[in-house]
Amino acid sequence: MRIRRKFSVMQIRYGGCKGTVSVNPDLDYTEKQLILRKSMHKFISTHDVLELCKISAPRIYIFKIK
Repeated sequence: MRIRRKFSVMQIRYGGCKGTVSVNPDLDYTEKQLILRKSMHKFISTHDVLELCKISAPRIYIFKIK
C-alpha cells in the first residue's frame, strides 16, 4: 500500500539542526524516520521537538487558450 502525500519538501528545525528535508520513497513506512545531513547541524542542543517551518505546496498551473 502506497501512502500519497500532498507535499514533498519540508523546512525544519530540530535539536540544533535546520534546513530542508524531502520525502524519500526508498525508506520503509516505519514511524519516526528522519535523516539529517552533516551540513544541517548548526549547534548542540537538547531540544527534541520537530518544528515544521514551511512545507511545499502543490503547484497550480493555469493555461490560457486563445
